[in-house]
Amino acid sequence: MLSLKKRLITMTVTAATVLIAISWSLIFAESKHEIDEIFDARLGQSAKLLALSAPQLLKMPPNQLEQFYEQWYQGITNHAGRDDDDPTPYGHPYEQKLMFQLLSADGKVMLRSPAAPPTPLSAPDKIGYHPLSFDDQRWRSFQIRLPLTEQNQEAAFLIVAEKEAIRDELIDEIAFSTGVPQLLLIPCLALAIILLVNYIMQPVGELQQALSRRTINKLHAIQVSQPTIELKPLIDQLNYLLSELDKAWIREKRFTHTAAHELKTPLAVLRLNAENALASDNPQDLQNDLTHILKGIERTDRLIQQLLMLARVEGVNTFSFSETDLMACLRDVIGSLVPLALKQDQNLSLDGPDSLIMDANGILMACLFSNLIDNAIRYAGSNADINISVSLSSDDWVAIRVCDTGQPIPDAIRERIFEKFFRANTERGDGAGLGMSIIRDIAALHGGDIVLERLQADPRNCFLVTLPVHHTSTSSYAHKQ
Repeated sequence: MLSLKKRLITMTVTAATVLIAISWSLIFAESKHEIDEIFDARLGQSAKLLALSAPQLLKMPPNQLEQFYEQWYQGITNHAGRDDDDPTPYGHPYEQKLMFQLLSADGKVMLRSPAAPPTPLSAPDKIGYHPLSFDDQRWRSFQIRLPLTEQNQEAAFLIVAEKEAIRDELIDEIAFSTGVPQLLLIPCLALAIILLVNYIMQPVGELQQALSRRTINKLHAIQVSQPTIELKPLIDQLNYLLSELDKAWIREKRFTHTAAHELKTPLAVLRLNAENALASDNPQDLQNDLTHILKGIERTDRLIQQLLMLARVEGVNTFSFSETDLMACLRDVIGSLVPLALKQDQNLSLDGPDSLIMDANGILMACLFSNLIDNAIRYAGSNADINISVSLSSDDWVAIRVCDTGQPIPDAIRERIFEKFFRANTERGDGAGLGMSIIRDIAALHGGDIVLERLQADPRNCFLVTLPVHHTSTSSYAHKQ
């Protein structure tokens, strides 16, 4: 697995090295071009100046010219010493790398420098710049035709040549002087890039260390001392996930603790009734014990259903909304609870429109009204009237009232009725104190609310559920942990 930091450093240094190499190549090519232009211009200028003085030189005796050249070259040799880069009073040692020839029209050498061969370097008609090969070395030559005068009506040609080693040496020095600093720049640049990348990547390293310190029992938010624009969305998302994980872990521990606590008592009662039934010889006592066992099983089953529904509702983060017929949902719920109401001679009624379409989750909505109406049936008592009414307001909010004629709920219970695990009138019910809390949470998930109304003129117990008809972003998940 490759390190992002190492990849960034390697790719950056490689790119910088390639760019430096390209830059050096361009500098080398441009320097060579400019040097060639300068030396060619100097070669041409020297040829022209020499061509103008050629008529006077031809009038001098050849042995006198050779004597002059011998004196000059000897002076250069004597004063140059070991180093051929320093000039002397007689000229520069580089002059030994220059030569010229003056040719007649028929190609005979009329005049030449000491370094030039006695044979023609080129054909007389070869005017301009040309490469030459002489003495196993490459030369750059420039040939010009001498201007005709009244004294000299015969054609003559002048060839001036220069060793290309002079140019190569200068180009090599320029390449070396520019290349060595750039080569030394590469490790310096690599070191700078490493330091900068390490500095820039400090927030990433800090985030990595912060994550490594998180455990299932330590899921608090991550804080980075130097957050960046790029890391902030990642940190925010990680903190959101850690928060959700922490909530889920708390819910799991709470559910486990609650289940163990709430199931302990009914299981102990079941065990006691079963032991009594096994030890009983009286058919009537046996019948009573078996009846108590059956009721205990029913209570335990309802408790388990409420615990599972609580875990399901508390664990909801997102769920789908769809068009749901509220009246059809209520009719289905009432129909399923009619047998329970008939056992206590209770009357169930539903008032409202034939159909009311709203955005909701059908399963959770059925659970809400099932718990609410079931709670009314269990606590209203025998011969009670239970009425469910539905009305739609002008601002697209629906109000559902579930009212019963049972004994009025005391004020002390009203204040705590929606608390988890709060049980009132335990002698009349067998729940775990979760039903009303589940109802409140489901209503909140739909962007609504539930209250226990206080109506002075109406002695009934009335629970009012208000829900938005249409789902919006403001009426989405608002569940309170």
